[in-house]
Amino acid sequence: MIKGIFFDAAGILYRRASPTADFALGMLREAGYAFALPAEDLSSLQALQARASQGEVDHDAYWDQFLKKHGVEDPATRQTFTTRIIAYSNEVSPVPGAREALQELKRRGFLLGIVTDTMYPLEWKRRRLEKAGVADFIDVIACSTDLGVHKPNPRIYLNALQQANLVPAESVFVGHLAIELQGAHAAGMMTVAVNSEPGAQTDHTCESIADLPDLPIFMDAVNQSEAGG
Repeated sequence: MIKGIFFDAAGILYRRASPTADFALGMLREAGYAFALPAEDLSSLQALQARASQGEVDHDAYWDQFLKKHGVEDPATRQTFTTRIIAYSNEVSPVPGAREALQELKRRGFLLGIVTDTMYPLEWKRRRLEKAGVADFIDVIACSTDLGVHKPNPRIYLNALQQANLVPAESVFVGHLAIELQGAHAAGMMTVAVNSEPGAQTDHTCESIADLPDLPIFMDAVNQSEAGG
C-alpha cells in the first residue's frame, strides 16, 4: 500500500516565469555580452553545476564562473549580475492546484516529501515552498546540497524514504523530467509524471498537479486503509 508521496519541487509545486539560466542569458544579451558558448565551455559549466548541486561549489562561485565564461570580465559587474540572478531564482509562484492537491492527499493520511536538486541552501528551498503555499504539508526534504548527491542517483530518493521510515514499495515519486523519473524507478519507487517532457517513462501520468488525488493508486490506498480500519 502506498504510504508516502515524494515530489520534485520546481516545475511541480512552484514555478518561475522562465528558468533561471534563461533569465541570466537574457540579462547578458541585454547588456551586450556574448551568450553562445563553445561546447567545451558548456561542458565545463555543466560539470560545475553538478558539483554545485552536490554542495561542493558555492552558488555564488558557480554564477561567477558562468558570467566569466560569457565574457563578463569585471568582478564588480559579475557580483552585480550574480545578485540579480540569485534574486530572480527566489522569485517563485505557486503552481495552480498544488496546494489543494497536497491538502487533500495529506487529509487522506499520506506522508508527503520533497526530493530536490538545488545549488542553494535547504532553507532557501523551504522559503520557496512557503511562497508556493505548500510548506505546511511537507514532512521530509531530501536536498542535494545537504546530501552531496543529486538526482538521478538513487541515494537521494532513498534518503527521503529513510527520513520517512518507508520502503520503496510504499512510495511514489512525482516529477516531470525523464531522468529524475528514471532515478526514482531505479530506487524502487512507483513514478507519476505531471506535465512531463516527451519520452519520459513512468508508471502513471497526470495532466496537472490538481488531478493527482484522482489517480486510482491514491484512491486505492485510501480504500485499503479504510478497509483495514
